[in-house]
Amino acid sequence: MDIKLLETFNAVMEAQSMTGAARLLGLTQPAVSTQVARLEAQLGFPLFERVNGRLKASDQGRVFHREVRNVLGRIEKLGEDAKSIRAGVIENIVVASHPSASISLMPSVVKELLELRPKSRVRMINRTSEEVRSIFETGVADVAIAEWPIHIPNIELRRYVVPCVAILPANHPLAKLDAITPADASDIPFIAMPDTRLIGHRIRSAFVEAGASFTPAAESEYFSAICGLVAAGCGISIVDKWSAETFRPLGLAVKRFEPFIGYEIGVFRRNYDSPNLLVDELIDVIDRQLSTNASQ
Repeated sequence: MDIKLLETFNAVMEAQSMTGAARLLGLTQPAVSTQVARLEAQLGFPLFERVNGRLKASDQGRVFHREVRNVLGRIEKLGEDAKSIRAGVIENIVVASHPSASISLMPSVVKELLELRPKSRVRMINRTSEEVRSIFETGVADVAIAEWPIHIPNIELRRYVVPCVAILPANHPLAKLDAITPADASDIPFIAMPDTRLIGHRIRSAFVEAGASFTPAAESEYFSAICGLVAAGCGISIVDKWSAETFRPLGLAVKRFEPFIGYEIGVFRRNYDSPNLLVDELIDVIDRQLSTNASQ
């Protein structure tokens, strides 16, 4: 089967239109339509149908697309492996991780791994947790780190709970306290995580259960951005301990938060038919790094 036809089909699925796929691929729209038609002729079933004048994947097309993503993901990884071999790299590993882990955990993990395996090469893919899961499912990544909950069948998974802490501008009046409670933070401008995120929901719940007023002044999906906003004096917040320590030099006061709020993450790896020592070592390094800040 022609790989180019699979790539064209995948582009149409991603762009949700022939025209959008043509822009992605640098082709004309008729050329994309022709390639999709060729693929449908080879497969013997329609990949798309027209509904109210709009292109929509058929049931068969959606099922086939899952397999196509896996195949293209493996081909991409094979290309990366070939580059590593040409460069004289003995071992290659791909890690997909969400922003918090990419910024605050992985730099020290990669440093330790490369000290253990100096001829190895680590490729990092930094995406949202939802995108990390999608990338992992395509077969591109060997190891992935994402926020809980994570539901992927047939993987080896380790769960960790990282303590959350309160962060304030260094000169904030509450910075003199040893620990911050919802009552202390009541009515104070707060830099919030969206309530659609599990950690955002838990933070809001802590205030509600304490009968304290929760006053969001700004909202961000990323702990790194929240730390920057707090350091700039926009308010106070609650973030995971990694991020707080990483961005403390910006001028943050980092304080224990009571009651305890845990930020849950999952570290998961692909199950291989044969042992993969580099992946094993990476998982061990991550585990050691997390053991000082988190509980399994």
